[in-house]
Amino acid sequence: MEKLFEKIMRRIGEEQRFAAKRRLMFISLGAVISLAVLVPVFNLTRTNLVESGFLQFLSLAFSDFGIIAVYWQNFAMSLLETVPAISLAMFFAVIFAFLGSLKLLARDLKIIYGLQQNIAIKKN
Repeated sequence: MEKLFEKIMRRIGEEQRFAAKRRLMFISLGAVISLAVLVPVFNLTRTNLVESGFLQFLSLAFSDFGIIAVYWQNFAMSLLETVPAISLAMFFAVIFAFLGSLKLLARDLKIIYGLQQNIAIKKN
């Protein structure tokens, strides 16, 4: 009876490891794609930040803080008007996709290698 339980548990572990390997393939593909897309999206965001004048307004905060303290409401509105929201949203979406795929990748690697260690220990 005990050997049957061990066989069943080993088979469940093997199935989990196989499913994790299959997911690992798709998740790693997603991580590579999101990393490849990150460079052009970063360049687009950087270009939009420069073209919109956002960086000039932001640098004013460090060079002339006294003027900004007096006219802080106008300064805040100017910053909000010049933020390239779509570019920043795309940039953060790609970053979150990459980080999410890394999280899932780590989880599946832990399942694969954790189960292999458990199975190796039980065989000895």
